[in-house]
Amino acid sequence: MKKALIIIILFIFPIIVNAKDFAQNAKSAILIENSTGKVIFEKNSNERLAPASMTKIMTLLLTMEAIDDKKISYDSLVPISENAAKMGGSQMFLDANTNVKVEELLKGLSIASANELAVSIKQSHLLKEEIII
Repeated sequence: MKKALIIIILFIFPIIVNAKDFAQNAKSAILIENSTGKVIFEKNSNERLAPASMTKIMTLLLTMEAIDDKKISYDSLVPISENAAKMGGSQMFLDANTNVKVEELLKGLSIASANELAVSIKQSHLLKEEIII
């Protein structure tokens, strides 16, 4: 019943979203058409910012896929670099030049949304996929 009501509401009150309006309060944004790779909208897309939640979620996904594919394990060690340790924003405040197990990395990313862990997994090259941070 709820599903039918939602569908009816969507047809009666169509919502038109303009990308500029949607990203009005965002520091940066990029919208890319998947099949062609064409950039539909961008706002400060080249500005270097702390990793956003979507980046961290994709890092979690790629890490879990690598574990499933037995490319890495929960016991694999990820080094925390100086650069990663001083990322700022959401952090676990790990010391530079230490190692963290992938299991702890997953917890830190999912619970604390720790920027230094997202950067560390990218810098470690444990994942074959390119993570853009």
